[in-house]
Amino acid sequence: MKRLLSLALVLLLQACAMPHSYPEATDLKSGSDDVVVIGKIELVPGLDTTEQRSRWNVIGEKSMFRMWMATGPEFKPIRTGEMRASEFQGSLEVDWGRPFMVKVPRRRTFLNGGMTWLDVVRQERLWFPGGYYFDVPAGAKAVYIGTLRFHRNDFNTITRVEVIDERRDVAAVLKTAGSAADVTPSLLKRVP
Repeated sequence: MKRLLSLALVLLLQACAMPHSYPEATDLKSGSDDVVVIGKIELVPGLDTTEQRSRWNVIGEKSMFRMWMATGPEFKPIRTGEMRASEFQGSLEVDWGRPFMVKVPRRRTFLNGGMTWLDVVRQERLWFPGGYYFDVPAGAKAVYIGTLRFHRNDFNTITRVEVIDERRDVAAVLKTAGSAADVTPSLLKRVP
């Protein structure tokens, strides 16, 4: 019984220390302090239903199968092994392989690393390296950062990372929210 109460307390505390993601954008309207960012994150091979256990969890089913990428105004690689919500207070929360459109602060932004849940109860995660950034050109309403594709092996080790220019994603995510001509390319670059 004591062990069950301890587990419930840990899960409750985990729920209180959730990462904070950037808001989704519905159009290309941006202000003087923010910019719309369009991109995509992929995992090859992708996760299947046997790798992520879908049972009741404190973060909710929607977040369970998403990827969290920590960002910031400087390159500070996340510390893997233990989830620190403070490192994910400005993060991209995205669906694997689907273009995203979010509003982020208007500045150079670094991708500091990411994670996805495999099993919340057992605290199992799959971690992803950071080390990329994008700039926001002066006057840009929106920027396209490309597709960040992670490759993994059978042991869930990331073996390769690539940035791919798939600008057709811009039109797919915009639909009726604006014109692809209003989106400035600013592909992710590797931190030197």
